[in-house]
Amino acid sequence: MADHKPIAIQTFSLSDLTDREELVLRNIVHHYVLTANPVGSRFLSKRLDEESLSAATIRNVMADLEEKGYISHPHTSAGRVPTDQGYRLYVDMLIRMEGLTHAEQQEIRRGIHTDAPQAQLMKETSRLIAAISNQLGIVTAPEILGGILERLELVQLSSSRLMVILSLRAGMVKTVMLEVHEEVSRDQMERLTILLNERLGGLTIREIRGTYRDRLLDLASSGEASGLVRIFLDSAERIFDAQPGVERVHVAPAKEILHQPEFSSPEQVRGIVELMENEEIVIHLLEGHQAADNGVHVAIGMELEDERMAEYSMIATRYKVGETHGTIGLIGPKRMNYARLMSLVGYVANTLTNQFDER
Repeated sequence: MADHKPIAIQTFSLSDLTDREELVLRNIVHHYVLTANPVGSRFLSKRLDEESLSAATIRNVMADLEEKGYISHPHTSAGRVPTDQGYRLYVDMLIRMEGLTHAEQQEIRRGIHTDAPQAQLMKETSRLIAAISNQLGIVTAPEILGGILERLELVQLSSSRLMVILSLRAGMVKTVMLEVHEEVSRDQMERLTILLNERLGGLTIREIRGTYRDRLLDLASSGEASGLVRIFLDSAERIFDAQPGVERVHVAPAKEILHQPEFSSPEQVRGIVELMENEEIVIHLLEGHQAADNGVHVAIGMELEDERMAEYSMIATRYKVGETHGTIGLIGPKRMNYARLMSLVGYVANTLTNQFDER
């Protein structure tokens, strides 16, 4: 994927806005999200009847908001739509969060099964997010490099094949097959298993990757299992890698997503299909936009630092699996219900984390 320079988006605070400007901006975002139609002053004056704001007054407020960069008017329309900056201020300071319904919460709890195989869990959870949000649901696998090795086992499958089983404290298990070209006794395997666990147990996979040669090299030149140690050392990069070949991310589309106005042209449809099919794009987006405090993070339009994503937003957060974590989130048009979907992403992440903790 081509690199793109970060887009500098100016930041503001609510001190930049009057009370009327806050009110008008919040309602423009809210009604544009609901209708996909530019919002006009006459429409807002009827909606804000209790505030006793005339259409003329609202037009003046809109002009000020447009001058400050929070809204714009498309083509010759008299209505206004939020800019990326307008969405940003809305999400950071004006949003009124919407909780999920009891039925939605039940659907999420029933639909997540952390005892299922990893690939199945990712697929089912991403589909669940997509179905509730009507956007693209995204789930990444837990990052195995941060997991702590609880136990390593060696199992001889045949005279030429050996299976290495890594059990992590988070409940994750990884298996790797090794080819063996010499006779290996059960005593040799048992002795090596004890030594490997003594020297590697309690370390993260990332720590093991960086130090395994220093920790094990002396074993390769002494003892009757030295040949097996050398085989293990030669294969260590593969044994302690980040699981290549295993699905790292699953993206599930909602059936309704292509019915949204943002996907009315073949080019727009092609863009969303490319996003669904390119694992590297999705992973790059998620890795580049993680909240430092593990909260729910929102990246809007050009904040995603890729011209192909200029009309999209992403909501994402982490779920924990023991000492490691994965990511869940969604991607959709900038015109999305941030108040509800931020709650959705946070609730799914908490449900995943709690279910893993209870295992």
